[in-house]
Amino acid sequence: MSKIHLVTGIGAAALAALHTFVGTPDVADPLLASTLEDRAKYINFFCWHIVTIVLWAVAAGYLWSAIVKHSTELIVFLTIMMACIGIWGVLLPPGVGMSYMTMPQGWLFFPIVTVALFGLRYEKSKGR
Repeated sequence: MSKIHLVTGIGAAALAALHTFVGTPDVADPLLASTLEDRAKYINFFCWHIVTIVLWAVAAGYLWSAIVKHSTELIVFLTIMMACIGIWGVLLPPGVGMSYMTMPQGWLFFPIVTVALFGLRYEKSKGR
């Protein structure tokens, strides 16, 4: 079992839980209560759930690779995906005139990416 990737998976699960249990009342519930046109409202609600599914799948992938069957390819794929989401999340707020205090989500991906990269580098140094 890879302890480093276990930490990565736990971090990804924490992010998924934060999104699911803190973000839903903060973001999804007000979205549904908004006066947005139904099409826009429910497309955004659908996208909220896509993100929920992706975050839990990422956590499951890291944990699977740490506990059940190691897969460097899976870890690399998940890490690239998390890095891309994080980069987009960091670029978007200033691009639309918002502060990171209002929209900090992008920064939450980088600790997971950092730990995953550390784990990949550690494995490479051990010849895995």
